[in-house]
Amino acid sequence: MTERKFELAIVLDAFKKTLQEDGSLVMDEYIRGYGELCIFFDMLGTVFGFITSDVREKMGILQDYRKSKHGEKYVFIQAMLDFEIENDLTRKTTHPLSGSRTLLRLHRALAFTMLFMSKLSQSTDDDSSYYMAKDAYNESLANFHPWIIRKAALWAMYTLPKVGDFIKKIAQPNMDKGKTKQLLKEVTDAMKQVYDFTEELYTKHNLHDLP
Repeated sequence: MTERKFELAIVLDAFKKTLQEDGSLVMDEYIRGYGELCIFFDMLGTVFGFITSDVREKMGILQDYRKSKHGEKYVFIQAMLDFEIENDLTRKTTHPLSGSRTLLRLHRALAFTMLFMSKLSQSTDDDSSYYMAKDAYNESLANFHPWIIRKAALWAMYTLPKVGDFIKKIAQPNMDKGKTKQLLKEVTDAMKQVYDFTEELYTKHNLHDLP
């Protein structure tokens, strides 16, 4: 758990900088954005513990690749995929697992986060964040989790507060709910652009089924 307050503005800045004007996806900015999202997950306590621990592990693997002797091949997500495909590393079964496989797991979790935040941005104070989280989960991560994890995740989501209380938790100092929801929308828009570019790459290289 972290003591620092979650900052939507950092997520927005990181994911905007992830996608360059030429379409390149910057790995370090992607990881920075995810680092802030981990604070978001931590803020929810044990509800998203099943995501947080996995995300931190995956971030660590990618950071280690960036520090390795092949680190320059991992500056951009496109370069990483090309390098691992050319060297037959994408389906590597020894640890650390391939960067391509690792990023795919983060990509799937990003879909959930993006959907959940998008639903929050369009909500009213009395709406149930539980139903929003449940719907976002069923539309994304649930498709890749075994039954026991799905049941545990959905059960844990019952503890989420009403949207009004939830928005207060993530609001920046002196920022009202309306501006917070607008910032949420901007964050989800930036995340979606990164998600869509990444989705196209994995489709192009036929990597969606990495074990």
